[in-house]
Amino acid sequence: MLTPVILEAIDAFADAKVPQNWIYDATGVEISWQIPFLGAWFSSFLERYAQLNSWLKNNRPNTFWLTGFFNP
Repeated sequence: MLTPVILEAIDAFADAKVPQNWIYDATGVEISWQIPFLGAWFSSFLERYAQLNSWLKNNRPNTFWLTGFFNP
């Protein structure tokens, strides 16, 4: 069964946009940065993942991408 949230996500994907429930939590608080297009949002997500995964495997580096901390 397709719920309203799933239907909204499908519509957003069809328009290459980020679904609203990926940006806000249930109370309406912003939990993610607002990038208008899904491709850019996902690329940024992968960069953050790569940074944190690298730290997990190789320990913390001397320098790091500070803005990567703002949105998991």
